[in-house]
Amino acid sequence: MIRLLFALLLVAGPCFGTELPQPKNCDGKTTDLHPKGKITVVMASSQPLAEKTREFGRAMYPWQGLEDFRVIVVVDLRKSLGTLFKGWTVGKMKADLDEEAWTLQPWFRNRGNTNNPRPYLCAVPDFDGKTTEALGWGGNHEIMKVAIFGKDGELLWSDQDAKNPSSLSSKLWEQLGPPAPTPPSIEPRQSRILRRPQ
Repeated sequence: MIRLLFALLLVAGPCFGTELPQPKNCDGKTTDLHPKGKITVVMASSQPLAEKTREFGRAMYPWQGLEDFRVIVVVDLRKSLGTLFKGWTVGKMKADLDEEAWTLQPWFRNRGNTNNPRPYLCAVPDFDGKTTEALGWGGNHEIMKVAIFGKDGELLWSDQDAKNPSSLSSKLWEQLGPPAPTPPSIEPRQSRILRRPQ
């Protein structure tokens, strides 16, 4: 019985307390990591994970623009020189989100959303690691971690060693419906979002 319970805990993934921290994002606003009424993806990032973060971010483009969908990126900066230049790091994150908003405009229009994508984007500079630790993600900043929270704030799914975004995309399809087709106005362009100083 004990072995069975242990196995079930492993399958279920991390268990969170009643409250997760509400860190400030790079725009200086308090962030609810699992807001009510939204399907929310919380995703890890760091300097070693920069390319993988972009890969996972692009995989979620087909759902961007839905009013009940949000993505929050928690950037683990504990092992980054960004901790020595916090103002510059936060400013760079804001500039990267500005660029990402430009990239997302056609996807928003594809969903019938004419709003500016920028207020929908959220990145949390985790200088002290408290948010990362509260999510149960530990100290390995080279492994991609991702979690999906439901509209009641409950944890729906998580992967603490995500190799590719295929499972994430499948879960989003289950929760939000099929992905939107690629907008015809999309031009090949690599976003520089979340490139962190080494």
